[in-house]
Amino acid sequence: MNRHEIRIKAFQILFQLEKDIVTLNEIKFKELLEIEQYLKTIVYYYIEHQEEIDESINSNLTNYTIDRIRKVDRNILRMTIAEMQATDIPKKVAINEAIKIAKIYGESDSYKFINGVLKNY
Repeated sequence: MNRHEIRIKAFQILFQLEKDIVTLNEIKFKELLEIEQYLKTIVYYYIEHQEEIDESINSNLTNYTIDRIRKVDRNILRMTIAEMQATDIPKKVAINEAIKIAKIYGESDSYKFINGVLKNY
């Protein structure tokens, strides 16, 4: 599994975990999370630093709060920031990957919004 696919799985896992609808033990891709170290790094970093990551997103928003952002966009941002903080990935690569994922899973303008938030990060 390549890093792009791992990022998509990380986004999907964070999406499932939002608002505690399912637990970590109930998520789809749980087996993959246990064996893919890079995936584990991103997901567990976010879980351990959720409040700080959400606050850093909030601080980069204008006229919005994190709760007003679409769920897809919010979790792409969370995944990307967790990856940037937990790994040595270059910021430019992380942003590019976030934009690619937003173009697949988000609304037509999601990638622009995500790029705008992350470029200020």
